Amino acid sequence: MNNSNKLFYGWWVVLALMVVSGTAIALTITTFNIYLNPFTQSMGISPTQFALCSTIINITVMLFSPKVGKILQQHTQKVLLIFLLGFCLSYAAFSIATNIYILYGVAALFGFFSTGLTFMPPNILVNRWFVQKKGLAMSIALSGSAIFGMILSPFITYCIQNFSYQLAYQVIAAVMFAFSSVLILFVIKAQPEDIGLKALGADETVICSTKKIPPEIKLVHLEPKVLKKKPFFWSMLAAHFLVGFVGGGIVLQLPVFLQNTFGMQQAAQFLVITLGVMIFAKVMLGWLYDKLGTMKATTLVCASILMTCIPFALATGSNAWLLGLIAVVFWGVGNCIGTVTPAVVASQTYGPQHYGEVYGICLRFQTLGIASGVPAISMLATATGSFMMVWIICSILTVLLLVFYALGLKGSQMYRSDQHRELTQCASTAQAA
Repeated sequence: MNNSNKLFYGWWVVLALMVVSGTAIALTITTFNIYLNPFTQSMGISPTQFALCSTIINITVMLFSPKVGKILQQHTQKVLLIFLLGFCLSYAAFSIATNIYILYGVAALFGFFSTGLTFMPPNILVNRWFVQKKGLAMSIALSGSAIFGMILSPFITYCIQNFSYQLAYQVIAAVMFAFSSVLILFVIKAQPEDIGLKALGADETVICSTKKIPPEIKLVHLEPKVLKKKPFFWSMLAAHFLVGFVGGGIVLQLPVFLQNTFGMQQAAQFLVITLGVMIFAKVMLGWLYDKLGTMKATTLVCASILMTCIPFALATGSNAWLLGLIAVVFWGVGNCIGTVTPAVVASQTYGPQHYGEVYGICLRFQTLGIASGVPAISMLATATGSFMMVWIICSILTVLLLVFYALGLKGSQMYRSDQHRELTQCASTAQAA
């Protein structure tokens, strides 16, 4: 039983995940391109050739995410340790890449091990430890990416400027392994039953005719091979694809747009503002998902993206700094579309039994969206000579994204209700009496 006088142990798991997965996400996405200039100058390759590493990482994640999710579901703690070791070794291996072939090989290994250390662990573990406050727990666990992105960015820059990029890779890999391995071994527990607890909110059940019906029945408990035959699941996957396309495309092209429109100094200030807003937005958004429900909170995130795209489309130069400020503040919330939204929506839709593999499929489509969106948005900006069409297209796709989520969530209701038919029958019986 959970002891109401003590902090629920699941929150310690969430904080540990915030460090482990947050650092991994920051190193894979937020800080990865900090190495671009010193790496390309040292190896004599072009920025485009280095940027291909991100594509290789995304393709690797896309290929292996369902299988990795299934393995993590079955042997969580042991697999986490293995993936942590592989992640740190492959990150350090970037420092010894001497030609482009070794670089791409290391990127593929790094992508594979990042699959089991970035978004998967928070999704699987939070879904086991929390029935209530799942959105808040998920958002706290994922907020580490913004926090450690802000911490690691200046540290990596300092190491590169004062020592070498090789040392930066090696030191960060060593420190991450030292801290994260302790957290995985001694703090993270695979499930509450391992230490004699129940998931938060599992005791709060609906009582009907002396039968207790657990709240997990409100989730879809279908296995992956059955889900693949359901239209609602494909609607959700289409939404996940657009999440990656829009979110990933904006994230990687935003610095270019800000620099071209507002100049280097103003662009740097805007990026700091949006990162600061994002830290608080991720936590607040999880709370809103618990309070408002999945669809209303997702609508809020999509509205924030529109409030990013519209001011940016109207901004024509550095004199439009107020429009830029409005846009980056809203992007601090809208940016959560790529982290909090898909994770929370999935955790509030699918049951825990097959969750690892199911979320792996969702992550595959989101990663495919990123791999498609980043070059597509870049080519669109280059072809048109401006970003106006980029913001218009992203606005349209954001609305479409919301529609796919709405159709998917609505379609899932009949499969959720099948799981608590007894509750419906009890209610009918009570009304008849």
